[in-house]
Amino acid sequence: VLESELQPVLKELRSGGVHVVAIHHHMSGESPRMLFLHFWGRGKALDLAAVVKRALAKTAVASAPSST
Repeated sequence: VLESELQPVLKELRSGGVHVVAIHHHMSGESPRMLFLHFWGRGKALDLAAVVKRALAKTAVASAPSST
Protein backbone atom coordinates (compact mmCIF):
# COMPACT_ATOMS: atom_id res chain seq x y z
CA VAL A 1 0.00 0.00 0.00
CA LEU A 2 1.04 3.61 -0.32
CA GLU A 3 2.10 5.14 2.96
CA SER A 4 -0.90 7.48 2.84
CA GLU A 5 -3.25 4.47 2.52
CA LEU A 6 -1.81 2.50 5.42
CA GLN A 7 -4.05 3.62 8.29
CA PRO A 8 -7.39 3.21 6.45
CA VAL A 9 -6.34 -0.26 5.25
CA LEU A 10 -5.20 -1.31 8.74
CA LYS A 11 -8.45 -0.09 10.30
CA GLU A 12 -10.52 -2.01 7.75
CA LEU A 13 -8.59 -5.25 8.20
CA ARG A 14 -8.66 -5.03 11.99
CA SER A 15 -12.38 -4.19 12.07
CA GLY A 16 -13.01 -7.39 10.10
CA GLY A 17 -10.96 -9.54 12.47
CA VAL A 18 -7.95 -9.87 10.15
CA HIS A 19 -4.67 -9.59 12.07
CA VAL A 20 -1.77 -7.58 10.66
CA VAL A 21 1.46 -9.32 11.66
CA ALA A 22 4.06 -7.24 9.78
CA ILE A 23 4.43 -3.90 8.04
CA HIS A 24 7.65 -3.29 6.13
CA HIS A 25 9.21 -2.04 2.91
CA HIS A 26 11.40 -3.72 0.28
CA MET A 27 12.89 -0.62 -1.32
CA SER A 28 14.57 2.53 -0.13
CA GLY A 29 14.02 6.03 -1.40
CA GLU A 30 11.05 5.15 -3.58
CA SER A 31 8.45 7.78 -4.30
CA PRO A 32 5.68 7.41 -3.47
CA ARG A 33 6.57 5.36 -0.39
CA MET A 34 5.22 1.80 -0.62
CA LEU A 35 4.67 -0.52 2.33
CA PHE A 36 3.96 -4.24 2.41
CA LEU A 37 1.60 -5.96 4.84
CA HIS A 38 1.53 -9.52 6.12
CA PHE A 39 -1.80 -10.51 7.61
CA TRP A 40 -3.82 -13.54 8.58
CA GLY A 41 -7.32 -14.40 9.55
CA ARG A 42 -9.44 -17.38 10.48
CA GLY A 43 -12.97 -18.01 9.40
CA LYS A 44 -15.04 -18.62 6.31
CA ALA A 45 -13.19 -17.86 3.09
CA LEU A 46 -16.03 -15.67 1.79
CA ASP A 47 -16.05 -13.59 4.98
CA LEU A 48 -12.28 -13.10 4.90
CA ALA A 49 -12.37 -12.24 1.20
CA ALA A 50 -15.00 -9.59 1.89
CA VAL A 51 -12.76 -7.98 4.53
CA VAL A 52 -9.77 -7.95 2.19
CA LYS A 53 -11.94 -6.52 -0.61
CA ARG A 54 -13.07 -3.67 1.67
CA ALA A 55 -9.44 -3.01 2.65
CA LEU A 56 -8.35 -2.94 -1.01
CA ALA A 57 -11.14 -0.45 -1.71
CA LYS A 58 -9.19 1.97 0.53
CA THR A 59 -6.27 1.97 -1.95
CA ALA A 60 -5.57 3.55 -5.31
CA VAL A 61 -5.57 0.05 -6.79
CA ALA A 62 -9.34 -0.04 -6.36
CA SER A 63 -9.74 2.76 -8.91
CA ALA A 64 -6.87 1.81 -11.23
CA PRO A 65 -7.84 1.07 -14.84
CA SER A 66 -7.82 -2.56 -15.91
CA SER A 67 -4.87 -3.72 -17.99
CA THR A 68 -7.01 -6.09 -20.04
